[in-house]
Amino acid sequence: THYELGVKTRPTANSFLNVVVFNDDIKDYQTQVQTPEPGVNRGYLANAEKVQVRGVEVEGNVRLTHFTFNGSIAYTDGKYVSFTNAPVPLEEVGGAQAFKDVSGGELPGISKWTGSFGAEATTKGVFFGLKGNYFVAADVYFRSKFSSSPSPSQYLNIEGYSLLNGRLGFRASNGISIYVWGRNIANTDYYEQLLAAPGSAGQYAGILGDPRTYGVTMRYSF
Repeated sequence: THYELGVKTRPTANSFLNVVVFNDDIKDYQTQVQTPEPGVNRGYLANAEKVQVRGVEVEGNVRLTHFTFNGSIAYTDGKYVSFTNAPVPLEEVGGAQAFKDVSGGELPGISKWTGSFGAEATTKGVFFGLKGNYFVAADVYFRSKFSSSPSPSQYLNIEGYSLLNGRLGFRASNGISIYVWGRNIANTDYYEQLLAAPGSAGQYAGILGDPRTYGVTMRYSF
């Protein structure tokens, strides 16, 4: 059951500002879990009786003569309303129970705060006889701490991080564009996921985020 209420505004002819609040209630939520119990060496599909996700999102954009600024920020609260038969968290492996009631615990993969802010500057010019616009742009994406385990565990929380991206290039008026780009320019070290190793007692692994990456893109739009 999904409820959403928002407003889309145009404070000026060259800008917009949107705000939305939302609430999701999901019964019989199916989630892929990986139990760290020594007697189980594979993940399986588990059923949480009910989960709830709610929050607010704000996004905006302003266009000036040679500059464009955009940004968005979101607050999200996701939790298990009822999950009575979840696998035990990593720190409780080997105890008397193979399952645990984690009702009230936070859902994995959801940061309380996420957002992005960017800017682009353009100027008219000519590139190999093609008329168009040169541009340079940068944006920052960030997210706060989040759980990466179906059963909340203090060892499987990923700290928040921010990533800086940029691009420099030319857009021709006939639809051709060429630009060089960089992702994670600051070469930030971060995890995309931490997970309990199957069939172990206390061991866990991490999936690393992409390091600094560069490239060149040519594109034609019609």
